[in-house]
Amino acid sequence: MAAKKSAKKKQAKQPDVAALYWDHLLTNDARPKSVYAFCKEVGMEEAQFYDQFSSFESIESRYWRSCVDDTIAVLDADDDYAHYDSQQKLLAFYFTFFAHIQRHRSRLVSFFPCMQTLMPPPLRGMRESFITWADALVLDAVNAGEFADRKKFNELYAKGLFEQLRFLIDYYRKDSSDNFQDTDALVEKSVRFFADSARSGVLDSALDLARFMLRKFQK
Repeated sequence: MAAKKSAKKKQAKQPDVAALYWDHLLTNDARPKSVYAFCKEVGMEEAQFYDQFSSFESIESRYWRSCVDDTIAVLDADDDYAHYDSQQKLLAFYFTFFAHIQRHRSRLVSFFPCMQTLMPPPLRGMRESFITWADALVLDAVNAGEFADRKKFNELYAKGLFEQLRFLIDYYRKDSSDNFQDTDALVEKSVRFFADSARSGVLDSALDLARFMLRKFQK
């Protein structure tokens, strides 16, 4: 019994490594030189750090992924969301996402990996969660006739949407308009453009032309 109480007491004293790390990042505008230096600075044992994370990168990765996971959880809890069409669901995701991350906007402004990097390791978990959600949205949209069924090219929808999300985040980071209204406007225009492209024959014509030209060049 005494051993259980001791274990619970020890567990309750575990430091919030992620909160301490982000505080260091935003206060010093730089990552710690090492886990050892960071632990010494905040007054905890290295073992306490590694009980929760394997590296600084894993802290950032878990946070970026949680931004998507938390957004999805909010949408799933909304009874009306299930009745939205694909365009409305995408809008709901983006608006909910940006409302959520605004609570820690400084993290995004200073440390979100920029668009110049193809796929930074800290975003891989975030991308995985988003694409899983987007794949389901695309499948429903194709089955409902809202998106054109482009067979093997359908898998590109979700990947394209993640790049759209990165683009919107990059814009939001630099947005200085009142209440970030320019980001809201860009979200609406971007979603409308994507939905129109997914529905119309424009993309199909472009793909057909690309296939034709490819065959010509291969001869």
